[in-house]
Amino acid sequence: MKLKVAIIVDKLKIKKWQLDSLDAIKDEIEIKSILNCTNTIHKKKFFQNFLYYILNFFNLRNYMTRNYPVPNYGINIVNFKSSYSKNWQTIPTDVIKDLKKQKIKLIIKFGMNLLNIDDELDKIDIFSFHHGDPSQYKGRPAGFYEIFHDKKKTGVIVQKLSNRLDSGDIYAFGEVRNINYSYRKTAINFYSLSPFLLLKSINNLKNGIKLNIGNSGKTFSLPSNYIVILFVKKIILNLVKKIFYGLFYEKKWKVAFMNNNILLEEENLILKSSIQEIPIKKKYNFYADPFFSTDGKKVRLEALNYKTGLGEILEVDVSNLKEQKVILSGKHYSYPYSFNYNDKELLLPEVASHSEPFLLSLKNPKNFTTYIKGFQNSKIVDATLFKKDDYWYLFFGFSNNSENLLNLYISKNLDETFNPHPNSPICLSPTMSRMAGKIININSSIYRFGQNNEGEYGRGIFIQKIKEISPLSYSEISCGSIFIEQYQGPHCLNFSPDKSRIILDYYEDGFSLLAGYRRIIAKIRNKMK
Repeated sequence: MKLKVAIIVDKLKIKKWQLDSLDAIKDEIEIKSILNCTNTIHKKKFFQNFLYYILNFFNLRNYMTRNYPVPNYGINIVNFKSSYSKNWQTIPTDVIKDLKKQKIKLIIKFGMNLLNIDDELDKIDIFSFHHGDPSQYKGRPAGFYEIFHDKKKTGVIVQKLSNRLDSGDIYAFGEVRNINYSYRKTAINFYSLSPFLLLKSINNLKNGIKLNIGNSGKTFSLPSNYIVILFVKKIILNLVKKIFYGLFYEKKWKVAFMNNNILLEEENLILKSSIQEIPIKKKYNFYADPFFSTDGKKVRLEALNYKTGLGEILEVDVSNLKEQKVILSGKHYSYPYSFNYNDKELLLPEVASHSEPFLLSLKNPKNFTTYIKGFQNSKIVDATLFKKDDYWYLFFGFSNNSENLLNLYISKNLDETFNPHPNSPICLSPTMSRMAGKIININSSIYRFGQNNEGEYGRGIFIQKIKEISPLSYSEISCGSIFIEQYQGPHCLNFSPDKSRIILDYYEDGFSLLAGYRRIIAKIRNKMK
């Protein structure tokens, strides 16, 4: 049964991220009323916050915040003027009475300033977004102080409004990676997350689920001109560092074996002395994304070709590490996940730079076996299959948001269409959304590995324990982590079939006069193919 809702807007305008959010929940709600406030005023202190308004114009005003006319939903639009008490607005009593007659259960607030919840309005749930983690940052502007304070992430919540600022019950929470050299890109990140959160909040409201997120963070207001100058200086400095790194530095990934002494529900620090590196051939810049073959006799990994700047899939003999052969090349390949199916070993490589996902037979890897149904014209990252109780579950990220969001799709058979799981997306955080290897079952417990991308890419792995996975439900909890001494990483880790050994990758930054050249060449080659 669909939830009857009303939408609050200002002057019949709505932003793109808000439209996307409504589209995400269209199957869960029935919009019965548009409440159009005609006298919302956003008071501005132009002299005190002049530089912030300029910053806002070029950053928070982006394609996600562009205003559009409210769509014609074929329903009555209720125009009203609110009363004011300082910055707090109040909805007229007659409007609230009309909502009750329509049996409205939820109001989604996209307009107005701070909303006073009087006795009449208290009987209806009101959802509002706050782009910030209220356990650390309350108030505004969204994402600004997180970057200014060198935080790695910005939180986003959907909350039930109360008469205390950013202190209502929370029904959905997510977080995105801060781009420390671009306020605009950071803003697009957290606005893009909003539709997924609104869908989760609606489902959690229906099921009576509230999230235990603290709201004791400091309340911030618009920054002074002096703070904005310091902010812009920080952004420019970070951008210069980013450009310099891109021109002259590369991540020198390596792959190594170690005996399995990982404690999956603990914090693990791998010692440098405990690993055995695979030698890298001279034609390659690095090795990464290692996976054992299903019989454990081979390792397959991504090898970045010096000349082309493209990843090739290399197969390494475990008993003789110098015996290495190319099994996929010509375009960019990585993350060579493999599994057994109908007595054959199949490969599911990442091909997001040039193709929708497909499966390869390892007996003849140069010819694709079949495209995965349900992903026509889609580019997905680090796809990882897991079979349980006769269902196939596919964990992956779409290429445009894989660092912040993990999707879960499901199918009864591999040759049938994969469809979104009811709980997808299952993770909305840069600390663990991108997959970091196969899902494993040990001692009747199931574990998922997620890359830590909250700062720089591939800084370690967080371990998630899957509490429930079925066609109708999914839940997991954080239980451990894996880092490596003196290096950054790992960002991909896998176990041998008998669980006695581990293969992993890690990196250190290396100087190269050709780093920028190789990056440019790789992009050109991928676009040409």
